[in-house]
Amino acid sequence: EEETEHTQIQYLLIKIGRALKYDVYVARNDRHRSYEDQAFALLTVAKLPQMDWPPDVMETVSLIDVIWLKPGAGEIVSAFEVEKSTSIYSGILRLEDLARSIPGCTCSFYLVAPARREKEVMAQLARPAFRNDLRDVPLAFISFDDLCKECDALCKYGEDHSILKKIARHHQLTLTGAKSKGE
Repeated sequence: EEETEHTQIQYLLIKIGRALKYDVYVARNDRHRSYEDQAFALLTVAKLPQMDWPPDVMETVSLIDVIWLKPGAGEIVSAFEVEKSTSIYSGILRLEDLARSIPGCTCSFYLVAPARREKEVMAQLARPAFRNDLRDVPLAFISFDDLCKECDALCKYGEDHSILKKIARHHQLTLTGAKSKGE
């Protein structure tokens, strides 16, 4: 059941990305999956575009759950880590590795998880290890419920990746709020 929900969320991110006219990449270890008879391998690009990255970075990035790319250009627009029950920490690290590997990165990064894990996500992002490092990384949280509920509207009314701002919660606001509360 857990794997099915993870696969469903990946499928919705693929569906939205395609509706927004992006090329979509799914983690290389998930290309064999399908959801509602929709084979991921047929809906996504076979591999990431060649980047000038060390092999270990390329390996890490190839495991990010879903990546949206500008069509034909291979430029990364958005990246998503789906964290049903796995470590939030490792998802953050993969997204940060990607962000730090793209000079002048203007991508958007999302942790997608059940609503009940939002506090856990925000707590991880507020850790001293991440607090300063992620200040310049546009990382946001999207709940499974919001993604499922709004998928069709995002596909229908979205013009580009910025439509996700309607359902995403950004960590910078939480960090600022948490800092000022604690003072």
